[in-house]
Amino acid sequence: MRLQFTQVRLLPKLGNRVVFWLDPKDIEFLANEWRKIPEDVPDQVYETWGRIAFRASSTLHKAGIKVEPVFPEEHEKYNM
Repeated sequence: MRLQFTQVRLLPKLGNRVVFWLDPKDIEFLANEWRKIPEDVPDQVYETWGRIAFRASSTLHKAGIKVEPVFPEEHEKYNM
């Protein structure tokens, strides 16, 4: 994952959020990553990843970028 670092400024209209610039493929990765979380993690971890995945998916949708969800059980690299 290639990150671009820039000066972070809090914008008043964003409240307690910051702008985080990522390539659409990296955002897609985040949107799909939460599906690999084991079922025995604390609820807080699962809920946090769920929020991140939702915001990632929403960002791509608003940008007009179509993404097909990747489910671990459907992809050979996750079969062990």
